[in-house]
Amino acid sequence: MDGLTGLVALLVAFHVVVFALAPLFVDHRRRTFRRRFHVPMRPLAITWTAALLACVLLAAVGDLPLEASMGRREVRAVGLVGTLLVGGTTVGCAAIVGGLLVGRRVHRLRTGKCEPPGEIVATGRAVPTADGEPEPSPVFERPAVCWAWTLEANDRFGGDSGWTMARSGSGGVPFRVERDAEYSDVMVDPDSAHVDIARSDSTIQPPDDPAPGRLERLADTDVGGTDHRYSEGVVAPGDTVTVVGDVDAEGRVIDDGSLATHVTAGEQAAVIRRLGRRALGYLVIGSVCLLVSIQKYLTWLQLR
Repeated sequence: MDGLTGLVALLVAFHVVVFALAPLFVDHRRRTFRRRFHVPMRPLAITWTAALLACVLLAAVGDLPLEASMGRREVRAVGLVGTLLVGGTTVGCAAIVGGLLVGRRVHRLRTGKCEPPGEIVATGRAVPTADGEPEPSPVFERPAVCWAWTLEANDRFGGDSGWTMARSGSGGVPFRVERDAEYSDVMVDPDSAHVDIARSDSTIQPPDDPAPGRLERLADTDVGGTDHRYSEGVVAPGDTVTVVGDVDAEGRVIDDGSLATHVTAGEQAAVIRRLGRRALGYLVIGSVCLLVSIQKYLTWLQLR
């Protein structure tokens, strides 16, 4: 097997591990991905694949640093370097696209439509619907229409690793955003949205103690570590909330498979700041990865 064939085989395996063995195309995985990173999976998968093919084409016209006299160990080392450089290049491209997609949402936050249907930004009081009466939040059991919680473990991996995130979740009951008289209300289901709430309340307890509130029944809290820290934030009935998403003609926020519905406590400006920082972070990380990796990759292939 020549050098190019070997590199292509490595890159294909790399691609399969990322997109096949990690079941990101399963529906609930796509939803989880969108909620965590605020970007849809499909554009990132397309970007990743296009960047990977570009790296293969560069390898085809370049000169791989392989010689017939190399042993198996040297060939593996060269393949590892190539895979790392290709990985950095593809991650950079995907992060830049992610930053642009989040930036697009920030732009629509500033200029979004005020009336359904279409993508809108709605700020107002959170009022439970008839079939969505307030229920206790999972951790501190406070009345809420939606919530977000995290479980962190101290020294989970040993070696004084400190606090690391082990579990997280969000949810709520259907509610409507009660806006000013000139705008119609918007109905939201938090279970199909990204709930972005500051988790301002927390408690620390030994790992052998039962999880507080209802969390013991809702999640696997056996995560190890020397201490567990439970944090939670809620939107209570009557609190100000901002929702960004696609709304049908009847005012219901729908999940159309693109950017996840975004629910946050507070005014519209808070959402703009949070998403703006995330978009900038993606663009900076992506630009650094792409510039460093592609430069080294081209040098590695003796193309510059």
